Amino acid sequence: MAERRRRKKLNDRLYMLRSVVPKISKMDRASILGDAVDYLKELLQRINNLHNELESTPPGSLLQPSASASFHPLTPTPPTLPCRVKEDLYPGDLLSPKNQSPKVEVRVREGRAVNIHMFCTRRPGLLLSTMRALDNLGLDVQQAVISCFNGFALDVFRAEQCREGQDVPPEQIKAVLLDSAGYHGLN
Repeated sequence: MAERRRRKKLNDRLYMLRSVVPKISKMDRASILGDAVDYLKELLQRINNLHNELESTPPGSLLQPSASASFHPLTPTPPTLPCRVKEDLYPGDLLSPKNQSPKVEVRVREGRAVNIHMFCTRRPGLLLSTMRALDNLGLDVQQAVISCFNGFALDVFRAEQCREGQDVPPEQIKAVLLDSAGYHGLN
């Protein structure tokens, strides 16, 4: 019975992986895993190419890197990759998320819209406390992506400030999110 549950769990995760990877050559386990690793390498190569292109742009051009250029909601950062994939792609040169300081970036967009990127170490109840904190601030989350591979990452692509006349400043949003994640007094 336990073996059957283990196999079902493994197959379910394999189906999820297969649905995320765009190019699957065969339907067996080894091919799916190999294609997933190849796809991750391809994505990381694209990221490196874009970073190199960004760094090589002349200072006077319109594509000048700014402080907000570090906000990459969909970019898989090395700390959020699974351990075995990290070993294949970046052998031994990555820190574990426990050694990294938490990171929260808040950007106010047009109108009352807000973009939030948060990365910190994973702990039980973190998503719930984070969503409660956003709700208590009067932010209505309309679109978010949450990942918990090796750390906790939350990208809120669109949140609206729903309390009239009470716009919450980005610094306060950042402080409340850090506090809800258990990092009291960090800004």
